[in-house]
Amino acid sequence: MRPDPLSYSIERWVRPRADVFNEPWLTMAAAVSVAEEGGEWRALVEALAEHPGKEALLARVRAVMPAAKFPSLADIAPDLEPIEWLWADWIPRGMITLLGAVPGAGKSLFALDLARRILGEEVWPDGSRMDAGSGRVVYVDAECVPQILNERADRWGMDKGRLFLMSPTREQLYIDFCYEDDREYLAEMAYRLSPALIVVDSLSSISSKGENSVEDVRMLLSYLNGLAQDVHCGLLLVHHLRKGSTALGLEDGIVSIDDFRGSGHIIAMARSVLGMSIVQTGPELDRNGPRRLEVVKTNLGPYAGALGMELVGLGADGVMLKYGKAPKAYQKPTSVDECGDWLLQFLEEGGEPVKPSEVVEAAKEEGWSRSALYRARKGLEGQVVDTKGRNDPHNRWALPGMIEGETDEQGD
Repeated sequence: MRPDPLSYSIERWVRPRADVFNEPWLTMAAAVSVAEEGGEWRALVEALAEHPGKEALLARVRAVMPAAKFPSLADIAPDLEPIEWLWADWIPRGMITLLGAVPGAGKSLFALDLARRILGEEVWPDGSRMDAGSGRVVYVDAECVPQILNERADRWGMDKGRLFLMSPTREQLYIDFCYEDDREYLAEMAYRLSPALIVVDSLSSISSKGENSVEDVRMLLSYLNGLAQDVHCGLLLVHHLRKGSTALGLEDGIVSIDDFRGSGHIIAMARSVLGMSIVQTGPELDRNGPRRLEVVKTNLGPYAGALGMELVGLGADGVMLKYGKAPKAYQKPTSVDECGDWLLQFLEEGGEPVKPSEVVEAAKEEGWSRSALYRARKGLEGQVVDTKGRNDPHNRWALPGMIEGETDEQGD
């Protein structure tokens, strides 16, 4: 009696013999014996394409097919490292963090300030404490401006002996991670120095193949991501925003993932994406004005609250960064806002409380309607007060400093 073919696993079906298998098992075994590794199931499906009992046969094979070659999450879970942070909710260890901003916003300044904090074992920009660990930083200066880094490090009193630069050489002139030699050089630095943070400044300067090809971007970012995993450090990849980005002086001051230049695969491979924008807080944009720093994408948990950044002058010695609350963007005054400004000025120049009816007449002479005036008055609650109840014929509008005693602020 021939053995039950189901007692043979798919790996043992390598010598189809008529004395062992009946049809259709002989045909199935023959298909599997010539299939490429990993393509056994497709070979079975194709071999049974015309067989009327195809689904039943495949179901029987599936029931005994070994599943060990396909690891489940339960199989690999014990070997998975937990997610750890260099800077909690901002920069994870072992993964890529992308930082984007328009030219001149201060990307390199911010990256070096993070290095300063690591070397000095200070708190992070949001005030959170820094975990003890490696106090070294590797800075890939692909834009080749070591003089700027050196001057800033001197001004800030940084320990330059623990800040390690990878810069272009006189012979090569530029860094290109498309070449194995440059990738191996950075890997050697990382493995030997075991830094807390690697800064790559910037993405556009480390690849001769550009930023738009998915294949080239995947190769480059896979290398950087693998390096961060091996060394278990933070990796901050500085990037530029696309031309015409509205992140410079944007009314709401927010960078979006759509502002980033190049292939969308860049955003997809970064686990944390930070955006920095220059926020317009007045009628005219001030390029030295406050910045807004925020997480615009994360796969790792809740979004951190946005931070404000100010450029604080050091006299003739440049600037430092000061962090605080995120700045509010300037909003162009509405006609009601302008009417409110006129009302405050009118009362201040008069120097005494005024009947509402008289204010209405004065407002009409200036081109403001009664409804616009009363909307403006409502928006100035606390800045413009009533001397009496709103239905009292002796009620007046006044500034708080004009009257003594109790006032009724219900409006007229």
